[in-house]
Amino acid sequence: MKKRIEELLDICLQKIKEGIPVEEILSQYPYYADELKELLATAKKIKDVPLPEPSNIGMASCLVRLGEALQLQKQKPRKARISRLLYFPFPAWAKALVFAVIIIFISWGTVTLSANSLPGDLLYPMKFMTEKVKFFLTANPGGKVELRLIYSEERMQELVRHLDKRRDLNTELLKAMLDEATLALEHISRLPDPAGPVYFSRLQYLNAYQKDVLENLKPKVTSPQQKEELENAIRLCGNRTQWMSRMRIKGVWPGKWGPHCDRR
Repeated sequence: MKKRIEELLDICLQKIKEGIPVEEILSQYPYYADELKELLATAKKIKDVPLPEPSNIGMASCLVRLGEALQLQKQKPRKARISRLLYFPFPAWAKALVFAVIIIFISWGTVTLSANSLPGDLLYPMKFMTEKVKFFLTANPGGKVELRLIYSEERMQELVRHLDKRRDLNTELLKAMLDEATLALEHISRLPDPAGPVYFSRLQYLNAYQKDVLENLKPKVTSPQQKEELENAIRLCGNRTQWMSRMRIKGVWPGKWGPHCDRR
């Protein structure tokens, strides 16, 4: 099974940070090379580019033009391979443009416009890319764990809002929620004491909380297939929480889930 594009982006950004050339990275993922090329080229240069100091008028104009460009592209026929990507419904040039704008926004402290957007909304790609850029620019290991926990909870909140607003269980958001928790666990295993145990406990509580939230969604889901997906996720969160309780008693913090704690 091919990796989702957002997972590849995480991997590629990390490889760039390690100094691996962009072309070498792209050669490892030829299927997504076109989607990744412009974005990775921008990321590679980002640390060497001085950030501008935009005015209110200039920033507003940039947002308007970006929104118009993305909306225009959205109305055009898409390539089959792009239509399969939930989080990246736009071409490489648009992704690179969004990436550059986000860098400015993060430094300027004004990334709030897309905070409440959902998959399918005009500004959701900007929200998603904002998360990726923030993670890429975070050097502190504890900060990376913090972001993974935040992103897992954010996917859960999006899942709830999406179901309430559109009467549909977005299974991609459900999977992303679980995946972020898995990535958080991997980072936690690399932390020294006392940070490791503290974050391990937080992840355990988050899993338990997500299980309760998913339980409350059951009456709102009518599709048999979506019901099955939801039940699997509920069971998974429960298994993870129980496994983490046992690990805490043993005083160990593994970097991977135990048996029955990962998706099948």
